[in-house]
Amino acid sequence: MGYRQWEISIDAASHLQREGLAYWRSLIFDKTLDMPWIADFDLMGMPPALLPTTHIVDVLNGGEDFRFRFWGSGFRNFMGEDCTGKSPNDLMPIDTRKPVCDNLQQIVDSRRAIAIMSEFERAGGAQTLGFQRIIRMPLAAPDRSVGQIVTLTQFLMEDREALKLIEEMIERTP
Repeated sequence: MGYRQWEISIDAASHLQREGLAYWRSLIFDKTLDMPWIADFDLMGMPPALLPTTHIVDVLNGGEDFRFRFWGSGFRNFMGEDCTGKSPNDLMPIDTRKPVCDNLQQIVDSRRAIAIMSEFERAGGAQTLGFQRIIRMPLAAPDRSVGQIVTLTQFLMEDREALKLIEEMIERTP
């Protein structure tokens, strides 16, 4: 299998993710930009329970590449490594690289927050699949481009909840 992801409604995000999104939205002072400035964002404004599974990505060369600036410590339990300072092109398993880069590029191009659901093979040869619900939110650089992307991840330990979201997305797909 490897890795699969689908865009989901922001409403399908967890309560904590919606709190993080509300904080992000509260920082949008320039309505013509429709995203907050990097300088206005404070990671400590995010729900503390999500910080271990939060990451911040620097957007390089207009989205030609990305670099993880902050990689929450909780990812090590699920992904098996610390990716601070690395590119999504370094992610393991290899199957995750292109979909993650494509989704980050989608944020750069659309300049809006996006929620996704993903299904992936767990690190360390685990026999069960992992599921995660993600919200990615852009932050504006001084030149008004997307300079960083904040990702709030919730790993779903309850397979039934994850499978319900996947079934809903399949039903909506033409």
